[in-house]
Amino acid sequence: MAQACSRSTKLWVTVLVAVIIIAGLTTLAYTSSDAALKSTAQFGLKSTAGVMATQINASEIAGIKPGDENSTQYLAIAQKLRTMRSMNDHIINAYIITVNTTDKSATFLVDDLYPLDPSGSARIGQADISPDKMQIFAALSGPTVSPQPYSDSWGSFMSAYAPIDDSLNDSNGNTVAVLGIDVAESDYVASTTQGTWIIVTGVVSIVIVLGALCVFGRKPEDAPKTP
Repeated sequence: MAQACSRSTKLWVTVLVAVIIIAGLTTLAYTSSDAALKSTAQFGLKSTAGVMATQINASEIAGIKPGDENSTQYLAIAQKLRTMRSMNDHIINAYIITVNTTDKSATFLVDDLYPLDPSGSARIGQADISPDKMQIFAALSGPTVSPQPYSDSWGSFMSAYAPIDDSLNDSNGNTVAVLGIDVAESDYVASTTQGTWIIVTGVVSIVIVLGALCVFGRKPEDAPKTP
């Protein structure tokens, strides 16, 4: 009886250890995969924002003031943003923000959703109160990206920002505005959580191990008897 009990205990200890090991390795693999996908997606967003910002000349946005949404100058830059955005199906909005370092304010200057979606676009001078303000200010020095998806009055997004300088050829050029791009949170999450197969593999492995231990761990007398 004691021998049978010892055998049963060893079997269950083996099962427990195997499950813990497989679960640990599965979690590590999933976490590493998830982190790599997020890093790649964020780098891509920053790079895209950076390239788009270099295509905006400071003179194209100079002098734009509240009420100029229907001016030739505004409509031209909004169309230019839409054209660049159309090259990436995941970007749903591109805009230009002016930043005031004195009072720490950020206001919209151009929104490429206007005039196509007047009610869903920001007007000139409208304050940007998104949780991404730190990233917007940091973009005065170089491309930045949201640390994680966020929500504001417009919806839920993952965003990237890049400086618009008054001189592309002069490293001492002054940053006159910040270009921002948005992707939907749902798209970002979908592109950074493709490691589901890792979890499935881990679960299947656990089931296989449990089955194998149950089969090979049976006592000889428990085996089916032939007539």
